[in-house]
Formats: sequence, structure tokens, C-alpha cells
Amino acid sequence: MIQIKGLYQKFGTKVALEDVNLDITKGGIIGLIGPNGSGKSTIIRSIMGILKPSMGQVFVDEELVDRTISRKIAYMSDINELYLPTVQDNIDYLTNLYKDYNLEVTMDIINSLHIDLKMNAKGLSKGQTTIIRFALTVGRNVDYIILDEPLSGLDPVFRESFIKRLTDYRKNNPNVTVIITSHMLKEIQDLLDEVIAIYFAKILAYDKKTNILKNNKDLESWFKEQYVKAGINF
Repeated sequence: MIQIKGLYQKFGTKVALEDVNLDITKGGIIGLIGPNGSGKSTIIRSIMGILKPSMGQVFVDEELVDRTISRKIAYMSDINELYLPTVQDNIDYLTNLYKDYNLEVTMDIINSLHIDLKMNAKGLSKGQTTIIRFALTVGRNVDYIILDEPLSGLDPVFRESFIKRLTDYRKNNPNVTVIITSHMLKEIQDLLDEVIAIYFAKILAYDKKTNILKNNKDLESWFKEQYVKAGINF
């Protein structure tokens, strides 16, 4: 379980998160949904121990989070880059850094792109880079996967490709908790089991998708309803 208790994050005078409280249980895909700049990535970086709370605490399986929590969580950041020269260099570095890799899972995904592993990583398309980074994330044998804005900037073909690969991963790993942040609610609706709505520093709502769709035609209409309840004007 991931527990966030009374989390505040301030950068100078700017309040990035305000009194965030969440209990995220194991299993399923949880969508952390909100517009750009609403605090999604700040929550993720707090869970990863990248940001120290201005106030409050974050726990993963009852362990107080610090930078070493990466041994329990595989994290795909919102920076869509591979940092080493070739595709193979990036594979070798990460699989040596983390000893929990199922290399077969990683390579099945990467090989499906039919690219030369010795090619310069800077020569990859944005979509190819995203799929490779996804493969390097989900290849780890951990209980938690975090994907921060993985669909951002992808063309429709690679967006569909990514969603299919995540769907396949979910079928094969039902007990892994996947948190995905996005502002593209329509694109990921079918993937999700639970949804967290955030709007500029505050959590508006958190519920199971099945409960939401009992009273709403889709997640987007539910999300807009949370805005109205919070007194947010468009």
C-alpha cells in the first residue's frame, strides 16, 4: 500500500500540493488525472522520494519514503529521453543497476520495435523512445509501477501501441499496482480500475471506476462534475 498523509509541497511561495491524503491499495491501474501543472508529477516525485515533503509523510508498505524506495518502485519519468549513447547501453546500464529484472519481458517489448540495438538513442522517434522506456520500466519485478505522463507528445499510432502494451502487461501482472498520470482522460479510460482527480494542488476525488460509471456516462463528465463541486469556474 502507498499511503500519503497530510502532504504539502511548497516551492518558495508557490503551494504545489495542499494537504494530500491518499491510500492506494495494491493491484490494478490507478489514473492520477488532472490538467498540466495541477500537481500530478509533484505527487509522483514525492512518492519516489525525489522531493522531500514540506510537510506530511509518504509510506510504501509502511516504510517511510526516501530515495532508496526505488528498489520497490519502477518509475518512468515524464522526461522522454534515453541518456546513454545506444539502445543497448541503456539496457545494459539499467539491468546492471537493478538486479530484479526479467530481461525476457523487457526484450520482448523492445525487439517488437525491430530496431538495431546499437543505433544511437538520439536517432529514435519519440514513440520508439517511449516504448523502450516503458519496456525498461515494466521489466523489473516489483510491486509498483509509476508511469508519469507516458502519452504526452505521442502521435495516435504510438499512443495506441503504448495502451495495448500496457493492457497486455496488466493482464499478465494483475497484482502489480500501476499508477499512470495523464491529462488525456478519454485515451486511458478503458485501462483504469481507479481514478484520482487532482486540480491545482488539491485532490478533488478518488473512487473506483465501476462506482463512477454507475452515475456518469464516462470519466470525463465525472471529472467535470468534481470541478463544479469544488467551485471551479471555466
